[in-house]
Amino acid sequence: MSRLIAVFLRHAELDQPKGVPAANLPHALTADGEDQATEAGQRLFALAEEFGAKIDDDIECSPTQAAWQTAAIIAEELDGLTGRDYRTVERSELAGRSLGSAANLGVREIETLIAEDPRYRKPPKGWLTQPDFRPPFPGAESPNAAGERVGEFVRRRAEEMWPHLTGDTLKLFVGHGSALVAAAAWLGAVPRTAPLKVLPHAQWALIEFNARGRCTLLDAAWRKPAKSDTPD
Repeated sequence: MSRLIAVFLRHAELDQPKGVPAANLPHALTADGEDQATEAGQRLFALAEEFGAKIDDDIECSPTQAAWQTAAIIAEELDGLTGRDYRTVERSELAGRSLGSAANLGVREIETLIAEDPRYRKPPKGWLTQPDFRPPFPGAESPNAAGERVGEFVRRRAEEMWPHLTGDTLKLFVGHGSALVAAAAWLGAVPRTAPLKVLPHAQWALIEFNARGRCTLLDAAWRKPAKSDTPD
C-alpha cells in the first residue's frame, strides 16, 4: 500500500519587525530566508530519495508573501533537481494564526492594549504559545483554533489524494509555525501540550496519514519556546 506523508514546513525567515508576531505579516523573505528556502528544497529532494517517494506536484502554501516565496523557491529548486514542473498553490486555509484587529502590532503594544482595557484581564505569561488563549480583539484566533482550521484542510486534502496515489508520496504544506504545530496536535499526531513548541524557519514536521485518516508523527524539528522567540 502506498504511503502519504505530509510535510509541514514553516516559511523561511522574513523581514520581520522586532517584537512583532510574524503570523500574517506581508513582508518578503530576507536574503538568508531565500537561502533557507533553497536549502529546504534540496533537503526535500534528499528526503524523497531516502523514502523512495515522489513529491506531489502541487506545493500548497499560505497566501502571505513569505510563505508563497518559500514555496516558489522550493518549487524552482525541485524543478531543476527532478526535471518536473512543480506548482505553487495558495490556500487561505493555511494562513497563520490571526491576531484580528491587533495584527502587525508589537507584542508589548498588544499586551498594553489588553491591560488598559477594563473589560479584560492581563494576558497570561507566554500568551503567544498558550494553545487556547485568544487575544480579545475582533477576528483573533487562539493557536488551537488556527490549528483546527489548518488540520481540517490537510485532513481533507489527504482524503482527496488517497484514491489517486500511485506510489509513496510526500505532500508539502508551507505555512506558519504556531498553526502547523497546533494542527499536528489537532490531527492527533502529537499530544496537546501547553505551551506550544516552536518550529524554526524553513524546518518541518513529517506526518504520515493512513487510508483511514489516522496520523503518525515520523519526525519533527520543533523545540521548546525560548524567551527570545516571537512565534507566528
